[in-house]
Amino acid sequence: MMALLYAVQGSFWPVLGVHLDELGIDGRWRGLIFASQALAATLLPLGAGQLVDRLLPTRTFLFSAYAAGTVVLAGLASGWIVGALPLLATFFLYFCIVMPSHSLSGSLAMRNLDDPRREYAPVRLWGTVGWMAAGWTVSAAVLARGGRGGSAGMPEVFWLAAALSAAMAAFCLALPRTPPLARGAAGRASLRLGAELLGDRDVRVFLIATFGAFLTTPLAYLVVPGYLAERGMPRAWISTAVTLNQVTEIAALAAMPWLLRRLGSQKTMALGLGAWSLRYLILAVHPPLWLAAGVGLLQGVGVACFMIGGQVFLDGRAPATHRASVQALYLVASTGLPSLLGSVAAGEWMRRTSPGVDAWVFVVPCIINGALLVYFLRGFRSSRVATGERADASRVGVDAGRPRRTHSRRGATASVGDLVTEPADG
Repeated sequence: MMALLYAVQGSFWPVLGVHLDELGIDGRWRGLIFASQALAATLLPLGAGQLVDRLLPTRTFLFSAYAAGTVVLAGLASGWIVGALPLLATFFLYFCIVMPSHSLSGSLAMRNLDDPRREYAPVRLWGTVGWMAAGWTVSAAVLARGGRGGSAGMPEVFWLAAALSAAMAAFCLALPRTPPLARGAAGRASLRLGAELLGDRDVRVFLIATFGAFLTTPLAYLVVPGYLAERGMPRAWISTAVTLNQVTEIAALAAMPWLLRRLGSQKTMALGLGAWSLRYLILAVHPPLWLAAGVGLLQGVGVACFMIGGQVFLDGRAPATHRASVQALYLVASTGLPSLLGSVAAGEWMRRTSPGVDAWVFVVPCIINGALLVYFLRGFRSSRVATGERADASRVGVDAGRPRRTHSRRGATASVGDLVTEPADG
């Protein structure tokens, strides 16, 4: 599931900025097109999370989203959609359809794992593998065409994305059946649970740090590819260069259980923020091309340690019946509103500094991430045990003298006993 989900976007996203530039679309419109993903991630995921938590099995939603997304990608592959406004409308429609799947896939995985804190990161790393494999396939295809990139190779790129999307839709039918657990729950109850979650200081500090950090992430895909092309990197290698980020991301995700066990949530996530700060600092000093490309390895450390580590942290704090909604809240606070603002700001910067990419564009995100690192280290003081672990611990008194019973799916009906034995004060 993770490999296919991330391969779909990974096949066209790294080279989209170069493609739009070759179509003659200026920086402002490029920023808006990239921001369409963030706008969709702001508007749709919370509603989709409520839908899955209360009414609809997750796999049904995922199947419907990727079946419809296949049609939109095929339309882009046809080459009929050109011009800034039609492309903006098409990409916005596409992301409205598929963006909720990013949070829902995470909630489905963590609900069906025995120990998400230990098992989720090794599952999620296959999303990174899928993204890399798609990017390398695109580079190989462009090289096979004699190195021609940009518009000349984009129909094939979108056809590849459509084929992967169709495969994802078909695979969703084989996913575990994950029925709603909050069926019939009142909307006010969901708001109350959300308010209680935001009342947790660690959750609040984490979400604020997430919002600030994701103001800067659009630079990784909107500005960096053009920056590498301007520095002399051949177009055929840009997609592969961007996917270097995922090499360290895979390594960090594989090491995530060890990192969380040895460093804890605070230091693991701080490591991610520090890696992002260092990457932008190096890019800001206008390094040689090999270092400008290679420093992307730090991006993968940031994604794994801060972004994925944060998903695991939030899942541990989420009520069992509203995990999809909590993951949707995280998507809004990361890929949603802050990425929207960051994409628009990056587009305006490129428009004002065109032609070329000014290395000073990386100074501001370096300062932002450095300040957030200090804020996070001072404000985040996680010492509580995760929700799932508390539920298991609460069974000690009840199950004394009896073999401990484990469940294959967290949050399934068979686990209701864990909820019953929770103390009244939660």
